[in-house]
Amino acid sequence: MSPGHDPLPSPDGVPPPAGVLPTLDGPPGSTFSGSGVETLTATQTIVDLLSELIATSTTSLWGAHPGAGFGADHIDTWWGPVSEMAGRDVEVRTMLQHSTRTQTATQSYAALALPAGVLIRTVPMIPARTLIFDGVVAMATRFVDGRSAGALVIHEPGLVAYLERGYDAEWALAQDFPALVDAEGRPVEIDQTARTVLALLADGHKDEVVARRLGCSVRTARRHISSLMELLESGSRFQAGARAAQAGLLDRDAQLD
Repeated sequence: MSPGHDPLPSPDGVPPPAGVLPTLDGPPGSTFSGSGVETLTATQTIVDLLSELIATSTTSLWGAHPGAGFGADHIDTWWGPVSEMAGRDVEVRTMLQHSTRTQTATQSYAALALPAGVLIRTVPMIPARTLIFDGVVAMATRFVDGRSAGALVIHEPGLVAYLERGYDAEWALAQDFPALVDAEGRPVEIDQTARTVLALLADGHKDEVVARRLGCSVRTARRHISSLMELLESGSRFQAGARAAQAGLLDRDAQLD
């Protein structure tokens, strides 16, 4: 493990829940100071603990993740545990940096997470990865001489409460992650006509059906479809509808005449 490597797994490096919760009296690769702060240096120990905490949390997971966002394999490795938590009504907050708003993999994650009830916001800068479970246990990247060197596991109630209050204050100032953004990261507004068109595309309807539903010519309907495909960076009509469905942008009340 190189000195600059961050062994506290980022979202794109976390496996589905597995492993055994390390104890405080000395799992491999750990030390416990007696002050409520445990130091973990072995990557597998960190992963096992993180997996166990994800699997057993009952009320909340608040996470702050520095850097450029999620990797391309994020959905395969992180979305499974997160969606399971959301299904158990665990409040999942994800705080990212503003730069991630135009990052493709992060947008793909948001398209799944936001409709499931996961909360995502962004801030200008996040200094270190931090995870707070149920307001009881926190994990944070450990730094030595300015470089990441393992993880800190914080059990001391006062320290956890301090981190939680700091996180909540930053969260209140953060900006919601938009379902769609332009190249500069600005939210893109989708009007009711566009939502109706996208719903029809997602269901596989042809241009003539879209035109009839909108009460316009087929040529005008095709212009709507073309602009939406460009906006959603989609290679096909169905892909545009599918991406909009993931982002919760569809008008499912639209009825055909």
